[in-house]
Amino acid sequence: MPLPNKKGWLAILFIFFCLAVPFGITYYVSTPTSKARFEEWRARGSAANVPAKSQISAQQLLLVKNDRVMVKNTCLVFKGLEKDQVVLDLYLLDLDPEVAYPQKFSSKTKAIRLGDVMYAVKSVNGTALTLKFLQAMGAD
Repeated sequence: MPLPNKKGWLAILFIFFCLAVPFGITYYVSTPTSKARFEEWRARGSAANVPAKSQISAQQLLLVKNDRVMVKNTCLVFKGLEKDQVVLDLYLLDLDPEVAYPQKFSSKTKAIRLGDVMYAVKSVNGTALTLKFLQAMGAD
């Protein structure tokens, strides 16, 4: 039986390479080390993008999804973003602190009044809402 010529060997090596690469990738992805690295990478990426909890400063308010924040006589809970609409629950503490008043407004809203405070939407995504304080009405 004659041996394959030079082009025949190249064809055999090419086929071997084309089969070895997918099998090698499949083997690597199925190892526990690869899964552990992926989970670590995923946790590190999500932790960097989402703040741990809501924050209040003198100029702005950062609301993390499903985190309660008290501002003056109101309590705000950011519920998320639906079809370019910001969804949050407003609790009026002077009226009835147990009843949530659902609020929906556009993420491009210039100014919105929630309780006795006027806000401007600074930024919003699926996990966090940043509101800028514009004006506080009434007495504390």
